Amino acid sequence: MDKRFLDIEGVCEYTSLSKSSIYKRVMNETIPFCKVGKRILFDREEINVWILNGGRMVEDIPAFKNFIN
Repeated sequence: MDKRFLDIEGVCEYTSLSKSSIYKRVMNETIPFCKVGKRILFDREEINVWILNGGRMVEDIPAFKNFIN
């Protein structure tokens, strides 16, 4: 069973990116992450979407039903 949340080492292994590259993206907020205390964690599902979007952050598109009165 794969873990849903990855630490720095886990996301490096998962994406084949270096630690310095991941830390740079965290500092620039160009990779999805969350902080729990001092720990930086990455949701595997969000990282998958990030990879599929070419390493770009994408904001949620409003649902169609929000435009219906």
